[in-house]
Amino acid sequence: MKKIRIGVDVGGTNTDICAIDEATGELMVYKLPSSLKDQSQAVVGGVRKIVEKYGLDYEDVDRFIHGTTVATNAILESRGARTALITTKGFRDLLEIGRQKRPDLYDLQMDKAPVLIPRDLRFELTERMNYKGEILEALSDEEILALIEKLKEKKAEAVAVLFLNAYLNPENESRVKALIEQHLPGIYISTSSEISNQFREFERLCGTVLNSFVGPEVKKYLDNLRNTLEQIGIKKVYINHSNGGLMSIREAAAYPIKTGLSGPAAGVIGVQYLMNLIGVKNVITIDVGGTSTDISMIVDGNIESSKDKNISGYPVRIPSIDISTIGAGGGSIAWIDSGGILKVGPQSAGAEPGPACYARGGTEAAITDARVVLGHLNNKELLSGQLPIDSSLSFQAVEKLAGKIGMNVEETARGIITVGNSNIVKEIKNVTVEKGYNPSDFALVAFGGAGPLHAAELIEELNMSTAIIPKAPGLLAAYGLLTEDMRRDFVQTTVMDLNHTPFSAITDMYRRLEKEAALWFDKEQIPTENRQLEYYLDMRYKGQNYEIVVSFDKTIDSIEKLMDRFTETYLRLYSYSSADEIQIVNFGLSAIGQISKPQIEREDYVGESADGALIGSRMVLMEDGSREKYLLYDREKLHCGNVITGPAIIEQMDSTTIVLKNQKAVVDEYFNMIITRTGGTADEQH
Repeated sequence: MKKIRIGVDVGGTNTDICAIDEATGELMVYKLPSSLKDQSQAVVGGVRKIVEKYGLDYEDVDRFIHGTTVATNAILESRGARTALITTKGFRDLLEIGRQKRPDLYDLQMDKAPVLIPRDLRFELTERMNYKGEILEALSDEEILALIEKLKEKKAEAVAVLFLNAYLNPENESRVKALIEQHLPGIYISTSSEISNQFREFERLCGTVLNSFVGPEVKKYLDNLRNTLEQIGIKKVYINHSNGGLMSIREAAAYPIKTGLSGPAAGVIGVQYLMNLIGVKNVITIDVGGTSTDISMIVDGNIESSKDKNISGYPVRIPSIDISTIGAGGGSIAWIDSGGILKVGPQSAGAEPGPACYARGGTEAAITDARVVLGHLNNKELLSGQLPIDSSLSFQAVEKLAGKIGMNVEETARGIITVGNSNIVKEIKNVTVEKGYNPSDFALVAFGGAGPLHAAELIEELNMSTAIIPKAPGLLAAYGLLTEDMRRDFVQTTVMDLNHTPFSAITDMYRRLEKEAALWFDKEQIPTENRQLEYYLDMRYKGQNYEIVVSFDKTIDSIEKLMDRFTETYLRLYSYSSADEIQIVNFGLSAIGQISKPQIEREDYVGESADGALIGSRMVLMEDGSREKYLLYDREKLHCGNVITGPAIIEQMDSTTIVLKNQKAVVDEYFNMIITRTGGTADEQH
């Protein structure tokens, strides 16, 4: 009997399936359009297809891993359950008041994110807890029961509970939850102390409200998915966490907010795994799909993380991979603003109707249409024939746009690509330069269905020397799911001034978190030999309002060494340090349940000649209006050591890669394509 591991990533346009035989390392892939009304249709349909295509049995599937966007989509569309809020007396309107911080200081017309819970569904209870977690005013059972009757009258489908300072002591929140579950069985309920044990009430409130708001829909989806998979013989089902780890489907149903960046996180984990194999430690990752581009960083082999995320205007505090997302993908629509300037995105054609060339009813020019017009993409079919392309519709869509700005079709298509690339370049600089990094010190790893189309152009724009295209770039997020470990982060706010804190107080705090981690390990039945712990701290200078993440390990055995580590980290980020007093704000512990990693096939050196993969040529429109012949290669026929000198286009089922003039691509032993610049300027290459 085989042991097959399947990873399924759902995007806004396509659903990607990756399966691997744990014994042989054979990689099996499939891609199909996402079913946006019910994601599970494409998920289960894709699993059936890959089982049929490769002659597998459902009983062979040892582990099924899923990256889902159900929670994210519900938040983006403000589509969720009828949710009630229960909070401390006097804090009913905190959800509406929010913070004074504005996303754009000078935009007087800016709209705030919609308030997900109307005022008549926000309730207060008489209770109070101080900053030490001590109960000053106890709850009344009578008051709670009376409120429960109001919940019945209001026909609440979900409840969010937040009490002041509950991150220090969950007693009051737990008591309310227990009574609600007793009298309203089946109602979905979240408490802030379960979602986050960190201070800052508004962020904890947003996270708790969002969790309850999307909870019933996510739970229904996951329950249906689990039942369907169990009926066909797949028992072990896991969901991807925004922190780049796996959680049980049971935990995902209880904490859906933790799946907010599920798919993008998997792609970064996949990159980390592949880069460790080839010894590349510093990379910028770009995941360009049909709807968006996700950008992240790996520094010295470690993924940059974040504890604060903003999902559709709502700040939440959940540990996650630090991913920046912009609306720039293959389906991003080009348009003309009121000043007559060409813009691209964030609006997207998505999977339905898709770019005009899909012939599904789309009439607006998307980046994909511009690529078809220029000759970058196959003008007959994509996805190895699964997706027919009507190039005439691309020309019509781009021509309609060209008429509005007085340019010809080819110039407009080139403009669309230039603007789209500029949007990505700007965000890469935001992600790197703002953290004190120079993009040219990194390699660019491009994946997603459209990432390899942009990679060669981006490294020219950013003066980067190298772009790396993985073997199956369009399916890398699904592949990344196959490499992930079980993971849960435990974070607790406990403010300590280092000048007045013995080192033993720090170790005592970590022992408390270690006990919580041990309970989780036991609950998930993770063997002792597969358990791993990673430690970190959120620290700041006293008086500051924001913290930085500082790694904590066994080499730090004194307060002085911890101060030195903080100063080193602060200097790297801001090129500045101070003699001010230093504080610990949050203690963080990552509990990791290691799973066996899939074996990746590698190939011995074959030779430089790529002639065996040459399948023809295509004329590509250049910057000056001329057309140049690009050689076409079939990536499935490339081997270790093969060298492709640009200009060239490499096609494969899940993506297309461009190699510009004065660039070359070399295939390594793991079938990655390493694109390097060999001279010339970006203008000369276009």
